[in-house]
This record gives sequence, C-alpha cells and structure tokens, in this order.
Amino acid sequence: MLSSEDKTMESRKPVHKLSETIHSLLGWKSHVTSNWVKSVCDIMKSAPPDGASIISKPINGVMENSMKKKNDELHNSVLKIEDEIVALTAYINQLNTQRRQVLNEFLDLRGNIRVFCRIRPIAVPENFGQLKAVAALDSSNVVLKLAENKSKTYSFDKVFHPGSSQDEVFAEVEPVIKSALDGYNACIFAYGQTGTGKSFTMEGIPQSPGVVARSMEAIFKQAVDSNHVYVFTFSMLEIYLGNLKDLLVPQPTKVMDPTPPCLSIQTDPKGGIDIDNLVAIPVTDVNQALKLYKLGCRFRSTASTNSNKTSSRSHCLICLSITCLDAPERRRETNKLWFVDLGGSERVLKTKASGRRLDEGKAINLSLSALGDVIHALQKKNCHVPYR
Repeated sequence: MLSSEDKTMESRKPVHKLSETIHSLLGWKSHVTSNWVKSVCDIMKSAPPDGASIISKPINGVMENSMKKKNDELHNSVLKIEDEIVALTAYINQLNTQRRQVLNEFLDLRGNIRVFCRIRPIAVPENFGQLKAVAALDSSNVVLKLAENKSKTYSFDKVFHPGSSQDEVFAEVEPVIKSALDGYNACIFAYGQTGTGKSFTMEGIPQSPGVVARSMEAIFKQAVDSNHVYVFTFSMLEIYLGNLKDLLVPQPTKVMDPTPPCLSIQTDPKGGIDIDNLVAIPVTDVNQALKLYKLGCRFRSTASTNSNKTSSRSHCLICLSITCLDAPERRRETNKLWFVDLGGSERVLKTKASGRRLDEGKAINLSLSALGDVIHALQKKNCHVPYR
C-alpha cells in the first residue's frame, strides 16, 4: 500500500516529466514559451487526482444504459422470431395435412394400380418389314396393326409416344413418390417383352437417368424440405432362376469362399412382406443411395441373346425403406418403396435360346405369368391373391 506522501510524489512525477517533454519538443523555441509551459504544469498540479474517474463515471453509466437497451431490444427480437417460427411451423403442418389428403384422393381416383405404356422407337437394323407398327392414338390408347385391314386397340392409364423423354415418364410417377413419404407402401416396375427398353426406363443412362435415379433424388429432396426426421435404408436383390440373390453381398468366386446367407420371403405380423437375411444399408443422402444402386447393377445377371445384346436374365428389385421418427399422422411409421426392373418375356422361336439361356427364359416367363395373376386379383379385389 502507498502512503499519502508516496501518492503525492507519484502524482508529481508525471508533471515534472511533462515539463521536460514539452521543453524537449519545443527545442530552440523553449525560451519563448517557458511561461506557457509553466502555466500548463500549474494546471496539472491543481487538477484533482481522481479527475479521471469523475469524468469516466458518467460515460460508463451511459454505456451501461446503452448496452442494456440493446440487449433488451435483441431479446425482444429473438422472442418475436421464435413466435413467428412456431406460427409458420403450425401453418406448414396444416398445409402438409391438406396436401396429403388431396394427393391421396387424387391417387384413389386414378386407381391404386395404374398401367402406363411406353412405345419404344424401332431402330433401323430391326425393321425388316416384318414388325407390326404400334401407334399411339392419344394419351390413353394405342393401336396395333395385325394385318392390312385388321388392327387392335389397347387402353392404358397413360401412353408415352416413341419420342417421349425420361422427364415425361417421371412426371407421372412423382405423385407415387410423394405418397411414400406419407407412409404408403408403393411399387413401380417395368413389365414387357425382352428388348423393349425396360432397363432404359428404370435405370437410364448417365446423360438421361431413369425412374430409379430420379425418384431417389426427388424423395431425398422432399425429405430435406420436410419438417420431419426420416431414416432411410437401401436394399437390392434379384430373382434368378427362381432363387433370391442379395446384390449388395459379395458372391463367392472360389470353392472355399463363404456362401452368403439364404434369403427367404416371410410375412410379418402386420401382414407385410419381409425378406430374411436381406442386407439393409442406412443411407443419408441421394449420393449414397445411387452408389449402392450402381454397385448392385454391376452384379446383376445379364447376357447377350438374339433379341438383346445386354439382356436382363433376372428380375431386379430395389427397396428403399422409409421410417419417420416424428410424424404421428403418417399412415405407418415404416413403409417401403420398391422399384422392380423385370426380366423380359421371351419366345424361343425369336431368341433361339438354348441351354442356360433357355432355362432362364422359361423361369422369367413362368414368374411373369404368376405376376399377371397377382395383379389381376389385386385389381379385382379378390379375396384370394395367388402370391407365389
């Protein structure tokens, strides 16, 4: 602690140094301004020692009041924004409920099972004058020329002409994708003869993605834009010669390699379908899902036939399982969106298949016949559906 004399000496030291500093700054003019220097030093001596604190107190008080006022304004702004967020969230939930109702009514009116027809353009090497022309009459009907004066008309929910784009096809599929986020099970598949472009419609090419890639992108985008939390898992398998094969599990290449677990279809207690031992990989964005999809496509069974250079020799099934953690209004907590690229039906006279290719064609035709019976029973709402 300093005594009163020490404090006085301390207060004088700066004054003495100030006098020297002023004189040194004035230099050769010091003899002219010595009286002015003495006056400045006298003022410093007479100033009260706590003058600085007397001046700073009102400034600090003003600053404290100003800061308090700004904090209060900021707090009120935060409360106002929080109230607006709550109101907007409630409004968004209301709009989502209305959207779900309208979408479900729309799908019910158009039917739970909808069939589209996409006419593939005929390539020049294929047209030898023997192929019968298929023409789109309008957006719902096609006509097939059977003979010179004979034709047959078929009706569909939607007809895509040979020049239709992948965008046009996906535009008709998108409502089903939206319903999947609301808790509805959905299935989209391509059905038809071999070489008609089913894999192109479902898988597409890099510069023109198909239904699967576009659907994945749409569903993850809608999930991000939604105010709910979703968990997705991805699975992929094929049905080859009547057997199930997981396309995300490495297959044995040597005799000593471990054999993957056997897959079997089971019915769960709620009436849904489960596949035992099928790998389900969690995915958080569309890039992860598409990487797995491309990986699975590489392991799919394909071969060259007289009808198609890269013919699918199996049925490919892609499953995206969707679980919503915080939406009690959904139809179900977990639902599944299936994409199926079926193997094409074949005629032996056309493909001239033999051996392994012939067995594959027979298995494909048999399973497609069974699938046709299932669809017919579902459409007619029969009590018995002949699942196989």
